[in-house]
Amino acid sequence: MMLDLFRHRRQDLLVALNDLKGLAELRKDQNIRDSVEDISRKLVENRFYLVVLGQFKRGKSTFINSLLGTRLLPTAIVPLTSIVTILSYGGEECIEVFFQNGDKRCVPRDELVDYVTEKGNPGNEKNVMQVHITYPSSYLKDGVHIIDTPGVGSIFSDNTQVTYNFLPKVDAALFLLAVDPPISRAEIDFLKDVKQYVEKIFFIQNKIDYLDESDRLESMNFSKTVIEEALGDGKVRIYPLSAKLALEGKLNEDEEKLHRSFLPEFDRVLGEFLTREKGKVLLQSVLQSGLKYLADEEFAIKLEQKAVATPVKDLEEKIQLFDKELKRILEQKHDNDYLYEGEIKRLMDFLDRDMDRFRKDRMPELLQDLQKTGESNRRLPTTEYVKLMENTLREGVVHTFDEWIVRQEERINEEYRKISKRFSDRANEIIENLQVASARLFDVAVERVSSDEAISSETRFYYLLGDQPRFFDIEGALDFLSHRLLPKSISQTMVLKDILKKLPARIDANCGRVRGDFKYRIQQSFLKFRWNLNAKIDATADSIRQALQKAMEMKKAGASEVKQLDKQLNQQWSRVETLKNSFHGLKRSLDEL
Repeated sequence: MMLDLFRHRRQDLLVALNDLKGLAELRKDQNIRDSVEDISRKLVENRFYLVVLGQFKRGKSTFINSLLGTRLLPTAIVPLTSIVTILSYGGEECIEVFFQNGDKRCVPRDELVDYVTEKGNPGNEKNVMQVHITYPSSYLKDGVHIIDTPGVGSIFSDNTQVTYNFLPKVDAALFLLAVDPPISRAEIDFLKDVKQYVEKIFFIQNKIDYLDESDRLESMNFSKTVIEEALGDGKVRIYPLSAKLALEGKLNEDEEKLHRSFLPEFDRVLGEFLTREKGKVLLQSVLQSGLKYLADEEFAIKLEQKAVATPVKDLEEKIQLFDKELKRILEQKHDNDYLYEGEIKRLMDFLDRDMDRFRKDRMPELLQDLQKTGESNRRLPTTEYVKLMENTLREGVVHTFDEWIVRQEERINEEYRKISKRFSDRANEIIENLQVASARLFDVAVERVSSDEAISSETRFYYLLGDQPRFFDIEGALDFLSHRLLPKSISQTMVLKDILKKLPARIDANCGRVRGDFKYRIQQSFLKFRWNLNAKIDATADSIRQALQKAMEMKKAGASEVKQLDKQLNQQWSRVETLKNSFHGLKRSLDEL
């Protein structure tokens, strides 16, 4: 299975990085040790988020239970409340209920129903915010998190910020359909929203055991056609599944039932996605950084060996020359910081100009559409009139705004990548200059290994789904109209006037919030990126300086110390050769994935 292959490669890389960290500790290279530990942690803590979406009674809870191979989540006859449940790996089962007042409570499995179902917690009267479950399933190993949502629309109606924090980091959505009915209008509307923010969606048609093969194919083809028309995407694939058969097959170790459920086939597809589209990129990035730190250690050992063989007087002169050159080169690092800050400011100016154009271009059109809709539907009853205006806002304003956010995200990411690439290249050039300067003094060959620090998925920009703007006080309007104190024509005129008056201010307020969201992510990306680049430069500089200082100390100590150091360096060199074989073997195996 592809997922198992990814896990093996990941474990092999962690072993190699641990050996490299041991070498750095032996050589007392603290910067390289810390840097290797940092990229190891990045690999260990890598999280893969799978959010499960679907309308009520699509079998989501049974589906998740089938993945885990246990009846962990309750499968209710009545709808669940708007409670998000996050499942992750743990050595033992642990269910924690988090409340809106900040409290939390550990509960046994049989009490979970009292917090996440409408029967046990009607209207969420217990003020549950989220449920976190850890469980020792191999499916949840290596950072896989499954996020269960109660049903279509529920994640948009909950205004608790914590509910939405993980949504932009979702790697894939599992969108469950069923065979009867195959897909509803509510699901299509919901899917259009999700598609804008979740890059990869797997469509799963559950409950196939209810139909024979011909009816199943007809149902799946119908859903496929409807989804492709709605999304304008001709590449939709729907995977058949019987979560009920899959769960029974796992619980009873019935391979025939498991095969008929089609779950093993979907497991393979999901594993390939994890490995090829997410895992492989992460593994290659960490591997390249590991090679860079290994090359630094290799160079430092070579340099130390040369320095040990150099007479004390010549060594002192060479170290002085290197320190002088080091000071000059490190000034470039400070210059980089100022230039980079200027590029980030330019990026924010770019965003502001586009936002101004968006307001100037779209505002008149939106106001005109609202005016036209309001004037041409005066015949409607007041309640229907208000609902129509609300839908017009949703479709005409929010969708337009969302489309702009998606385009802007792509453009900002592209600009950020260009900036990151330029400054990553500059950092690599500074590192190379450091090595060349010392290599020239001691006649040591330099192996060029660079690593790219492009923006990562953890810092990609996004629009917060759960905080959708209210462009006018529709609840207030409904409350006002419910008193029926005014004639229909006057009430409708006031509603339309209120909308047209408040819309520009609401647009401006939402633009400000989106700008703040973008700015925060740009700044966070900048700080992390700059720290990573400077850490690499400092690690190289310190490694070279320590090698030269160590050689000088041994030379001054006497012949026996020099002999002992030479022996140690030969042993360290042997470890470097072993590590190089391991890293390059891993690189070849990743290239073949």
